[in-house]
Amino acid sequence: MTPHSFRQLWRLLPGSIVAIATIGLTHLGMLTLLEHAGYRWLFQLRGILPWDERIALITIDDATLAELGQFPLPRDVYTQLLKQLETACPITIAFNILFIEPSPADAELAEVMAQQGNVIIATSTNESGQELIPTAPLQEAVLTTGHTIRQVESDGLVHTVEPVVKQQTALGITMAQVYALTQAQVRLPSFEQRLQINWPGSIADLPQYSLADVLAGRISPDTFDGKFVLIGMTATGTDALLTPFDDNPPSNGILLHAAVLDNVLQQRYLRPVATPWFWGLLLFMMPGLSYVLVGQHLRWQLAITGCGLVVWLVGSLFLFHNNYLVPTVTPMLLLGLTGTASILGQRLRENLALQRLLDDLWQHYRQDALMLAGSAGETSPVPEDLGDEVGKLALLAESLGRAKAAQATIAEAVPIGMLAVDEHDQVWFCNPLATRWLGLNLGEHLTPVLVPDWLTEETWQNMRKTLLKGGITAFLERKQEQTWFELRFEPLNTIARPSPILPQARHGFLILIEDITHRKSVELQLRLLNEGLEGEVQQRAQELELKNINLQREILERQQAQEELTRQALYDELTGLPNRYHFMTRLTELLERPQKASNPEFAVLFLDCDRFKLVNDSFGHLIGDALLKAIAKRLRNCIAQTDMVARFGGDEFTILLTNIHTPQSAIHVAQRIQQRLQEPFLIQEHQLYTGCSTGIVIHRPVYSQAEEMLRDADIAMYHAKQGGLGYALFKPEMHVQIRHSLQLEIDLRQALKKQEFSIHYQPIFTIGNQKIVGFEALLRWQHPTHGNVSPSQFIPIAEETGLIVPIGQWVLKKACAQLRDWQKQHRLQPDTFMSINLSVRQFKEANLIAFIENTLRETGLESQYLKLEIIESVLMSNADIAIKTFQNLKEHGIHLGIDDFGTGYSSLNYLHYLPIDILKVDRSFIKRISDGRKYLSLVQVINTLAYDFDITMIAEGIENEEQLQHLKAMGCLLGQGNFLCPPIDCNTLETEYLICQDGN
Repeated sequence: MTPHSFRQLWRLLPGSIVAIATIGLTHLGMLTLLEHAGYRWLFQLRGILPWDERIALITIDDATLAELGQFPLPRDVYTQLLKQLETACPITIAFNILFIEPSPADAELAEVMAQQGNVIIATSTNESGQELIPTAPLQEAVLTTGHTIRQVESDGLVHTVEPVVKQQTALGITMAQVYALTQAQVRLPSFEQRLQINWPGSIADLPQYSLADVLAGRISPDTFDGKFVLIGMTATGTDALLTPFDDNPPSNGILLHAAVLDNVLQQRYLRPVATPWFWGLLLFMMPGLSYVLVGQHLRWQLAITGCGLVVWLVGSLFLFHNNYLVPTVTPMLLLGLTGTASILGQRLRENLALQRLLDDLWQHYRQDALMLAGSAGETSPVPEDLGDEVGKLALLAESLGRAKAAQATIAEAVPIGMLAVDEHDQVWFCNPLATRWLGLNLGEHLTPVLVPDWLTEETWQNMRKTLLKGGITAFLERKQEQTWFELRFEPLNTIARPSPILPQARHGFLILIEDITHRKSVELQLRLLNEGLEGEVQQRAQELELKNINLQREILERQQAQEELTRQALYDELTGLPNRYHFMTRLTELLERPQKASNPEFAVLFLDCDRFKLVNDSFGHLIGDALLKAIAKRLRNCIAQTDMVARFGGDEFTILLTNIHTPQSAIHVAQRIQQRLQEPFLIQEHQLYTGCSTGIVIHRPVYSQAEEMLRDADIAMYHAKQGGLGYALFKPEMHVQIRHSLQLEIDLRQALKKQEFSIHYQPIFTIGNQKIVGFEALLRWQHPTHGNVSPSQFIPIAEETGLIVPIGQWVLKKACAQLRDWQKQHRLQPDTFMSINLSVRQFKEANLIAFIENTLRETGLESQYLKLEIIESVLMSNADIAIKTFQNLKEHGIHLGIDDFGTGYSSLNYLHYLPIDILKVDRSFIKRISDGRKYLSLVQVINTLAYDFDITMIAEGIENEEQLQHLKAMGCLLGQGNFLCPPIDCNTLETEYLICQDGN
C-alpha cells in the first residue's frame, strides 16, 4: 500500500471507530437513557396537540372519593351511572376498572350493561402473569373486554402498548374496533407489532367529568352523546402514570387508553423509522463524513459538524410532526462524535507528525543540542513539568539560535565572502564580505552581478548547469580593481534532510569568494542521518497487524451474537420449536412462491391441547412447561423432516405440511397426532393425559396471506371441539357461518333499542267448541336487511350472550300490557290467559319474581291471567332451586307450565313436588299421532297422567282435522296450532278473531 493510499484510508478511521463504538454502546444499552431523554424532549419541542373531541373521561377523583367513600366503589354506583347514561347515546362506554371480585350487585349491573349494549370492561394480569378477568355475569353482559396491561420503560414512561395480549386487544383499540364494527370505518393498527404511542398532551387538556358530579345530575347526560366515554381513577396517588406532559404531578392510567384511542381515531400513532437498514446506512455514512472532515480547516470542520447536527434535529422534529419517530440523540451523538473524532484525530496526527519531526530533528541534531546543554548537572532550560518533548524542542531551538548566532559570527569573522544560490538563481545566504565585494543582498539574483563583471554569459551558464547537476567546476581567479579574488563553486546537493516529513531540499550551489592573499579554505560538510526509520516502519506494521487481528475477533463475536439473537427471534425458548413469527414467515414464503403445477400442495394444522389448563392449575407451571416440552417432542415425531411444527402460543401449536397430495393425507397426520397425544405422559412421577382438537386447512389459490389460512384453521379447530371427532377439515361455509353468527350477534344487541322486535300471538282454543281461552306470546325479529329472522337462529345467540334477559323482560311487559288492553276492551272470555316462555337464563335471574311483580303492577294485569312456561331441562339442571322458584311464583298467583313436555330429561318424579298447572305436549308427538296406535297411546298416557295430577294438558302443533279429532276423542281440553290459528300480530288478531264485544 502506498503512503498516499494509507493517508486516504486513515481519513476513514475516525468515523469507523465512532460507528463501531456506537454499535457497542447501543448493544450494551448505554445509550438508552439518552434516547429516552430525546423521546421526552421531542414531545416538549413539538408541543401539545388537540385531543380527539369525541373522547370524554368520567373520573373517580378526590372529590368523588370524598363524597362516595373509598375505592373500590360499590357496584350500585356504576349501575346508577349507566342508567343515567341510557338517555344519551355514547359511542362506547369503557371501564378502566377491574371487576374481578364477585359482588351481590353483579346481576343488576350486568343487566344494565346488557341493556346498554356498548359497554367494554377491562382485563389485566398480575405480577406473576395470571389473567385478571371480570366476574362471569359482567363478562357475559358486556359487549367485549380489553386489556389494560402497560410496559413502563426505564425512564418511567410508557412508550408502546401491546395491541393483543392473550387474545385480548388493548382497551383503547377495543373501543375503536367497536366503533368500526357498529358506526364508521376506522383503520386499525397492525397487531403484529407494538403500538408506538403519540402523546397528544396533558390530562388537563382532556374533557373530564367527576363521577360524583355526573351521579348528582350536575353534568347533563347529553354531554356524553356521541362520545367515547372512559371511566377510571384519577384520584391522587392511584394508578400513577408519567407522560411527557405529566411529570410532576403524574397523570393516571386512564390517560394511556385515551391516548391509544386518540391515536387510532386520528391515525397519528408513531411509526418507528429505526429499522436495521436505517442504522446501517447511518453507520456507513460516518466514515464518509470523517473522510470529508479530515484535512479541512478547523472552522470548516466545526461548521460542517454543526450543520449536520442542526439538519438532523430539524429533520427529526419535522418527521415527528408527521407521526414518524426517528432516533434523535444517538444519531446526533454519532454525528458529534464523528466530527469530534475527526478533529481530534487530525490534531492527533498533526501532533504525531510534530512529535516524529521533533524526534527526527533530535536524532539528527542531538549531538549539537547535548553539547549546547552543557554538563549533566546543568538544569533544563524549561520547567520539568512541561515534559521531555518541550525540553527537547527548547534545546533544539536554543541550538538553532546559537548556531545562527555562531553562523553570523563566523560569517563576519572569516576572511571569505560566502553566498548560497538556489536553482532559481536567488541568493538565500550571503555574509558581509560577499555583500561588500559583490554588492548584492539576500533575495537578489546572482547572474546580473556576475555577468559580465566577473564572468561571461556563456561561461556562467555552463558552470551553473554543471553545478546544478552536482558537477565540479574549476576555480576561477578574477581581478577586481586592485584585489584578486578566487571564486570557488560548490554544488549544494548534500543538504541534510533530517526527517522524511520535510520536503526534499532545493538544489543550489555555494560560492566562496576569497582574497587570494588571505586564502582560507573552508569546507562545509552535511551528513544525513536516517537511523531508526526502518525500525519505526516495522513497528507500525506490527501494530496494524495486531489491530487487524482484534478487528477480526470483534467481527466474529458480533456474528455469533447475531446468530444467537436470530435464534431467539425465530424459536420458542421453552420447547425449542419455531415460534409464531418463524411459522408465519415460512407460511408466507410458501404463499408468495409462483404457482406451478409441479409444486406440491401444503396444509396448515391448528392444534389446541385439551385439559392443559387443568394440568397447569393442578400441578403448577413447572409441570405444565414439562408437559408442553413432551407434547412438542411427540409432535416433531409425527411429521416429516420437510414439515414444520411451531408453538403458536400457550397450549396452541401449528403444523405446516409442505408435501401433501390429497386432503386425506392431512387428515391422516391429524389422526396420528391425536392417537399419539392420547397416550399417557409421565412427567416427574405424574401420569398425565391430554388430547387435542385439530383444525385443518388446505391451501387454495384464494389464500394470499398467512393470517387467512391461520384464521380458517382456527375456525376449523373450534368446529372440531364442537363436533367431538377431534379434528375438522375447513370448509368455506364454516367461515360464512362464523361471520353470519357474529354479525347477527352485533345486530341483535341493537335490535331492542331500534325496536325491531315484535310479538305475535297464537290463540289457545278449547278442543270441543274451539273458543279462545288463552294466547301464547311468540317473539319475532324483523331485521332491516335480512327480513324475518327465525327464532331458531337468534334465540340461541341471545341465550349465549345473555341478551335473552332484557329481551325476555320486554316480551313479558309487552304481552301483559296487550292482554290488559284486550280485557279493557271486553274482547276476551273472563278467564283468558297469556302464556309466556321463560328462558333458562331468565329463570335463574335473582330478581325474576320482583320483576314480574313490578310488571304486573305497571300493566295492571292480575297474576291469575299470566302463565309462565319453562322447558324440562331447567328442572334437571338444579332441581332444588327450580322447586323453590316455582313455589314462590305460585304463591304470587302465577300459573306455571312445562313446555315441550316429553322431549327432555325424565322429570316425572318432580310432578309430585312442583305446583304445575299446564303440561304442553311437544308438537313432535302431535305430528305422529295419526301414524299408528303406539304414537296415539303415548299422547293418551300423557293426557291421563295430566288428568290424574289435576294438570291441564295443551296439545301443541295441531296441523289438520284428523289430529284434532284424535285429541277430542281422548278428552284433551286445550290445543293450539296453525290448523286452528297461526301466530299473528295483534292487529290481525283483533280484526279476525276478537271483533265481538260480548265475549265470544
